[in-house]
Amino acid sequence: MIERGYLFGTILNLAQAVQADQVYPEHHRRLHIHLDRLYGKVLRLTTALGTLHVGVIGDHFVIDETPFLNMNRLFPRKLHKKLLTLGMEKITFREGITFGELKQFVHFLASGKENPQQRKWECISYGAIHTFEGPPGASNELVLSLQRSHVLGGATRVLQDLMRSILEGNGKQTSRDGKDIVANVLSSLRQDDFLIHRLLRIQSHDDYTVTHSLNVCALVMSQALRIGIPENSVREIGLAALLHDIGKEAVPQEILRKPGKISADDFARIADHPVHGANQLRKVDCGSILPVIVCFEHHMKYDRTGYPKVNYREALNVASYMTQIADVYDALRTNRPYRKELCLEDALAIMRRGKGTEFEPVLFENFLSMITEAHCRKAVPEE
Repeated sequence: MIERGYLFGTILNLAQAVQADQVYPEHHRRLHIHLDRLYGKVLRLTTALGTLHVGVIGDHFVIDETPFLNMNRLFPRKLHKKLLTLGMEKITFREGITFGELKQFVHFLASGKENPQQRKWECISYGAIHTFEGPPGASNELVLSLQRSHVLGGATRVLQDLMRSILEGNGKQTSRDGKDIVANVLSSLRQDDFLIHRLLRIQSHDDYTVTHSLNVCALVMSQALRIGIPENSVREIGLAALLHDIGKEAVPQEILRKPGKISADDFARIADHPVHGANQLRKVDCGSILPVIVCFEHHMKYDRTGYPKVNYREALNVASYMTQIADVYDALRTNRPYRKELCLEDALAIMRRGKGTEFEPVLFENFLSMITEAHCRKAVPEE
C-alpha cells in the first residue's frame, strides 16, 4: 500500500517542478533536480498501480483516491489554481512514461501553451471530469454542472432493494447493503467536500423517496462529521438517516405524487409513516436501535408540534434532530408534485423561521454554516 505522505509528496514535487520550469532554463541543474524527484515518484507509482490518477475536485487534490485537502500549509495552491484555469480536473499517468514526456508535460503546465503538432502524450492524458447535463431548455441554475461521485453508482438500486426486502421481512440480509452505501457515502465525504452539493442537485423523478434518502444520509453524515462525532458513530447515524423514510413505502403512490393540496385523510396516511417504518425496522438487525428511533422521531419537531404525538418531553436523539433538518432542506430544494424546487435563499429563509421551534437551534446553525460554505465556495481558491 502506498503511503499517504508519498502520494502527497508527488503533488508537491509536481508543483515544485512546474515552478522551477518557470524560473530556470531548460537544462538548468536546479530544474532537473525537481524533475528527477518527480519522475522517480511517478515511475514508482505507475509501476505499482499501472495507472496513476490525479484529480482536482473542489478545493483539494485527490491522488489514487486519497484526498489532499486545502488545509495543509504545504498545499500547492498555485498549481491547484493553474490546473483549474487550464480545465485539468483529472490527470492520468500510465505505466511506461518516460522522463522526456514528463519533462514536456511539466513545461506545458508551466507555460500554459501546448502545440498539438509538436507534442504527443503517449502515457499522459488530462481533461475535465464528465458532468451531467440538464434537460433541453433548462436554465443555467438547473443544469447539473457538478459530477456525480463514482462511489454512488448503483446505490439507488441497492437502496430500492433494501427497502423492499425490509418490508417483505427479508431485511436481515440486505441491511448489510445499506451499511455498504453508508460506508461509501462517508468515504466520499472524506474525499470530496463537494459531494454534498452534488447530491443536492441529483434528482430522481422516478423514485423520489430513494434519492431523497441518499441525500439526507449524506447531509446528516456531513453534519455529524462537522461537529466531531466519532466515525463509527457517524456510520450508525448514516444508516439511520438512510432508512428514516422507509415507512413511506406503505403510503400509496397516488398520495405521495398528488399535485396540489392533499386532504386531511391523505395527510393522516402520510403521518403514519414514522410509526409504520419504526415497526418495520424493529424486525431488522441494523446493529443498533438508532434507525428505529430516528425513523420514529424525525417528524416530531424540536417543540413537539409535529407527529407522531407522544407524552414524554425528553430531548430527542441528536441523530433525529439532524435528520429532521436535512429532511426539510432536501424536500424544499427538490421538485415535488405540488411545487417546484425552491432556490437556496428561499429555502433557508423558510427554515430560519423554524429555528428553536421546528429545529434544534444549535444543530440548525451548524447545518446552516455547512450549507452556506458549500454553496459559496469559489471554484478557484485564494492564493
